[in-house]
Amino acid sequence: MKKFFKHSLVALGALLFLFIITGCTKSFCNINDSAVLYGSYEAKNHETIIETAKNNNSVIPEDDYWTFIDSKVDEVYNQVINKQNTESYTYIPQSYIDSHLQYLEASNSNQDTSNLVNVPTIKYIIKFTGNDANGNQALWANFDSWTEEYTSLNPLKAPTLNFMNSYKNQIQTGVGNTVTCLTPNSGYFGINRDTYVQGKTWGEAFSEYGFLEGLLVYPIGWLIYTFTTFFGTNGAGQILSIFLVTLIVRLIIVLLSIGSYSTQTKMAELQPKLQMLQAKYPNNQTDQYQKQQFAAEQMKLYKQNKVHPFRSILILIVQFPLFICVWGALQGSAILTTGQVFNLQLSTPMQTAMFAGTSETPFAIVLFVILACVQFIAYLLPNWMQSYRRSKIVGDKTVQVEQNNTTMTMMKWMPWIMWVVIVFMSLQLPAAMCVYWLVGAWISILQTIITEIVMAFKRGSKGKKNKKDKFTSYKKVDKKHMKIR
Repeated sequence: MKKFFKHSLVALGALLFLFIITGCTKSFCNINDSAVLYGSYEAKNHETIIETAKNNNSVIPEDDYWTFIDSKVDEVYNQVINKQNTESYTYIPQSYIDSHLQYLEASNSNQDTSNLVNVPTIKYIIKFTGNDANGNQALWANFDSWTEEYTSLNPLKAPTLNFMNSYKNQIQTGVGNTVTCLTPNSGYFGINRDTYVQGKTWGEAFSEYGFLEGLLVYPIGWLIYTFTTFFGTNGAGQILSIFLVTLIVRLIIVLLSIGSYSTQTKMAELQPKLQMLQAKYPNNQTDQYQKQQFAAEQMKLYKQNKVHPFRSILILIVQFPLFICVWGALQGSAILTTGQVFNLQLSTPMQTAMFAGTSETPFAIVLFVILACVQFIAYLLPNWMQSYRRSKIVGDKTVQVEQNNTTMTMMKWMPWIMWVVIVFMSLQLPAAMCVYWLVGAWISILQTIITEIVMAFKRGSKGKKNKKDKFTSYKKVDKKHMKIR
């Protein structure tokens, strides 16, 4: 019971650690991206937002209010395209204005406008941002200012504070989980290609978002964008892109983990000597003196054989930043919102897809079950291989010796803890991350099998060499004996 409680605390600690560290990477959505997301969501769900507010006993403003807000948006929009009163709309990036003017010209001549800023995009930015009292761009600045103006003109028709809070909260909540704004090129994303997202540069990733974002998140996001653009924005192209990114990331992890594989093999080969130490100090778990002596001789044995028992744990710590950055890139990649795999959009959180009862639900459930099973095999296979290897080297008794060692016990339970963490957290993540984990799990299984085959071949070659050396030494001794005789 005590061990169960201890392992449960470790698992909870790992979950908490992952939840905290996953907040280390920032969303690439800037204020203009957020305004466009607000506008796109509000346009699609206006009636639902009003109905929800009504059900919450909010007093719904009359149509005059919405007409007034729209007229204000149109007024500023006309000033923008006619380049009038430019000081009042400095919150709109000049690049957006230039692109929008090109859009108007291209629309009139039937030219391609796929990557130019359209009318709704400019109006969303006008409606949901603006300059605050300090002259800085801020969300809701224009909307709040025009609401106050309408209230002063029509105090009896003014929207209530309860309604305004409900209206804003619904929009912010609806868009809250949308962080898919990582793209090197500006354009329209989403299933219907109706949401404009501003492109970000590598330099901006460092200066505007953070060190990890610039060092790893942006390059991984760039790879996803490049591969998906090449293979196609349909589901198959996106899956292939994630597969290639997974291969690249796994190659980096393999290069970082090469030393840990030799450590595992040496640890298995040292089991007979560790068993002798355990027999020499049978009470090392309770007797303080024996515990110190056992630890000293154990570390001496590791040092003599160049074994680093904590290397595997250190490798995991080094891999965490890479893991988190892959997470951030897959979650934030705008181009993954443009396609579907068996009706499942890769940017949809798994929990939402599984329990929504929509067309996304069947494949989301299948994907989750396959992921859980394959991850189980991937995490436990190395332990199974190691146990089998030890039984061949020294027999089953050594297993008990290792179980009495705190470090080895932690290493034994770590795969189970990680499996629980991965399965639990996959519910909170977008489907793209689950695909990444699934591909990575298959690669891990293949890697474990290949590593075991290579190590078995080396052990066999070493065994033949030792046997040959022993036989040669015997012949030399025998010949010498014959000569003397």
